[in-house]
Amino acid sequence: MSKKILIIGSGIAGIAASLKLKSYGLSSTIVDKADFIGGRISTRIDKKGNNDFCFFHGAQFFTARSENFKKIIKKGLCNNYIKRFEKKIPEQYRGFPTMRNFLIRLSSNLIIKQNHKVINIYRSNKKINVLYENTSTIEVYDAVISTLPSPQNIELLKKFPSLTKTLSQASYDSCIALMIAYNKVPEDIPSFFDFSNNKKIINWMASSNNNTCWTIHANPLYSNQNLNKNKLSIQNEILQEVNKVLLPSKDSNFYQIIYNKLHIWKYAKVKNIAKGNQIDPIDPIAIAGDFMEGPRVESAFISGEKAADLIFNRLKA
Repeated sequence: MSKKILIIGSGIAGIAASLKLKSYGLSSTIVDKADFIGGRISTRIDKKGNNDFCFFHGAQFFTARSENFKKIIKKGLCNNYIKRFEKKIPEQYRGFPTMRNFLIRLSSNLIIKQNHKVINIYRSNKKINVLYENTSTIEVYDAVISTLPSPQNIELLKKFPSLTKTLSQASYDSCIALMIAYNKVPEDIPSFFDFSNNKKIINWMASSNNNTCWTIHANPLYSNQNLNKNKLSIQNEILQEVNKVLLPSKDSNFYQIIYNKLHIWKYAKVKNIAKGNQIDPIDPIAIAGDFMEGPRVESAFISGEKAADLIFNRLKA
């Protein structure tokens, strides 16, 4: 069966969908508007002077419960692009040497085009027509899977009311992420601090694979309430909390921040899961993402596989 299939979004859901279709003998093309693959399994690499800074500013780790995702983890561990993180139960894992490397290796045999933004989708003669930004050319596909966050999907798929009805049920908490790098930190400092039971500003903070680079995520309440606040004020409020935890006051002049950057995830963590059709009742277009299954990385993977199954069955009917 030869079909032209498009997947929108190069995060874990889109990659899972493409891999599943490939297992059925169907090739697909993944497109994404961003510069790099990963979605919220993200890595930010910046250079300042002679220093390279690497931050995992989205998800910090992932776990595996389903058999298919366990196989993915096992392969990554064997090939050294996944490492165990924070020896906890259930087991936690990270991409190595960066979170992005996990998806780069996982998708190495897939067709992925970054910096491609889809701006319109509509049906025509049992096909799906797709329009990209900065072009007047219409691309025609046999099937489409969109893995954008539900609010963005609602706007893109407005001509498919059954899917927008499903998508409208999902909601997210935002997340304010602060990335900071120190000139040095105490050698015995933990790599992860969990403040989820603390009602102050910070939800957690974690280092990347280099303990001088840290990502701090504000808790949902603070993030939702301060999305439009002055960024410098947000940064200062978060840093005040960080310094209380990370560095004793007597050392505060010895350990200096040499890099800082604020990032806002508007659709960070699924709060309410969407329930309803994952594929249009008539047209070969499906949706996938954590909004269909839950906030874990593996949830997005499972949703991507389910969308691929739905599309495969629709196309062979």
